[in-house]
Amino acid sequence: MSLPGKKIQINDVNYHVYDEGDSEQVVLLLHGQPDTSGMWEHQAAALVEAGFRVVAPDMLGYGQTDKPQAAARYAADHILADILALTEHLQLPKMDIVGHDWGAFASWELVLAKPEMFKKHVALAVGHPAGIFDDISMESVKTNWYMFMNSQEHAAELFAQNNFRYMREVLIPSHPDLDEVTSRMADPAAMNGMLNWDRANQMVSFYLAHASGQLEYGNCKVPTMGVWSSGDAFLPEESWMTSTAKRMDAEWRYERIEGASHWMMMDAADTVTNLLLDWFRVDNSVG
Repeated sequence: MSLPGKKIQINDVNYHVYDEGDSEQVVLLLHGQPDTSGMWEHQAAALVEAGFRVVAPDMLGYGQTDKPQAAARYAADHILADILALTEHLQLPKMDIVGHDWGAFASWELVLAKPEMFKKHVALAVGHPAGIFDDISMESVKTNWYMFMNSQEHAAELFAQNNFRYMREVLIPSHPDLDEVTSRMADPAAMNGMLNWDRANQMVSFYLAHASGQLEYGNCKVPTMGVWSSGDAFLPEESWMTSTAKRMDAEWRYERIEGASHWMMMDAADTVTNLLLDWFRVDNSVG
């Protein structure tokens, strides 16, 4: 379920956006697959109570945001343009940013491309994007099996079959709220929106761009905290996160959470919330 919010039209799409708190200290929260802004419920409330303004959109295709059915609309360039347009629409000052899963892909792209916009960054589960290409091997391809699966022609039918048995038992069995996810995915438009993220941003294209030298990432100039959980079945290689240290031209902090799943902000909510509060309170002057 989405956090309460308002509708904002961005690039011909109606985004549902949670925007609470009256402060010049802003935290932008970007969720990933297969979630909504509601996954930030614990962190958003704590940050607002601590004196921050918190902005958390339902990302494209999720929750109460529009769900374009054409996969091309979900390409990374369009997603990033939407987020930048949202920050401009809300006239947000230099801010902090947190990303998880596909939301972390977006947050990394933003801090690498627009470091002047951000004070501090938190990447949950996902390390610096160059890290995935450090070791192109069968193991690294196996790690991304679900992204290949989601782009297949009959994925939607497979996932919904037999009361979402495949989704429940194979795809996301560790999700803390499977009933909520499958309830949303019962809407074919929502299922298609979720899958469009992987259809429009296929791993094969990323591998090809890297192999051909077209994909080059520089070091990060925004102070970043990376948080990885030992129970993450989707990003099981801790080294992807820890290797980020060598790609930082700013402060780097690494935190490991024992036993939490990929969705650490839900099943280790207090731990993640306290890490965010500590990170953003340190050296986080307005402006």
